[in-house]
Amino acid sequence: MLNSIQALRAAAAWVVVLHHYMQVAHNFSLTDPFSMAISKYGAIGVDLFFVISGFVIYLSTTGKNLSPGAFAVHRLARIAPAYWVFTVITAVVIILSPGLIPSTLYDPVFMIKSLLFIPDQNPSGLGIFPILTMGWTLNYEMAFYAIFCAALFLPKHVQLAAIFIGIILMKFVLPPITDDFVFYKSTITYEFLFGILIAICYKRGLLNRPSFVITSAIALIFSALLRLWMGAPINHDPFGAGFICSAIFIVAVSQERLFSKIGIIRSLGDWSYSTYLSHVIVICYTLKVQQSLSLGVWTTFAFIVLFVIIASWISFNLIEMPIARLAKDRLKKPSISSSAT
Repeated sequence: MLNSIQALRAAAAWVVVLHHYMQVAHNFSLTDPFSMAISKYGAIGVDLFFVISGFVIYLSTTGKNLSPGAFAVHRLARIAPAYWVFTVITAVVIILSPGLIPSTLYDPVFMIKSLLFIPDQNPSGLGIFPILTMGWTLNYEMAFYAIFCAALFLPKHVQLAAIFIGIILMKFVLPPITDDFVFYKSTITYEFLFGILIAICYKRGLLNRPSFVITSAIALIFSALLRLWMGAPINHDPFGAGFICSAIFIVAVSQERLFSKIGIIRSLGDWSYSTYLSHVIVICYTLKVQQSLSLGVWTTFAFIVLFVIIASWISFNLIEMPIARLAKDRLKKPSISSSAT
């Protein structure tokens, strides 16, 4: 994994943490410039994650004799276990401490759908969000993986086109199996394609050309700002937030040499998925402790940061990595060794 991508993963996760902290702890009421910027634009971390995902998935599979089965096993092993663990934890907290985690409720059928990445209306009335509300992004990830996996059944020379067509067709021709499947018609999925396009440019060496990097970044940012000026929403809009994240991504990867010694940042990048899954639970519990002990705002915030880091480290080392290594070991069997990633 490129060091620049690890830094971007860490940044994306912690921007989302700050955004949800402002939401849960302060209801987006703080008026200093930094807090207002995080409150208004902090959700852009999700868009950055999607661009990163498209880049990493394409780059890690292209040119390899990867079977659809190996791809599916590897992706499920990487994403599902930690999500399932934190979904169960969230359900237990909701049952034992009602109201501690806002905007979500427990229901047995809804719980099963959440675990299976099936979009459904949250019983709280929030909208189409799983019981672990951050998991809405994983439903899109799984849709992207399903299309990518299906493309692997096709001849290599048409796989890339099939991925693009599949993502675009979700918006226009996906059948309404249920009312909630309109969820998949969001154009946010185009951000996976942005990541793939950047990966293609990277493989061709274009991100080593300053003229290409500067021109691309300026064009993307100008287009996003123009869209914002015209009144289009910037939040999770692929041609707004997605363009901005793509520009940031292009510039960061083109400057990979500057990220060679990042130490803790690389670790935070490794732990970013667990950070994303665990942070709301940590925020809610820490705020409860704040009320009990009358802690100050900054002390509480410091504890939230510390506890999120600890939870992320534990999850990464005890859930994510052991299961990912087990999946890799399984994929290294002689029959499919050439397709292990």
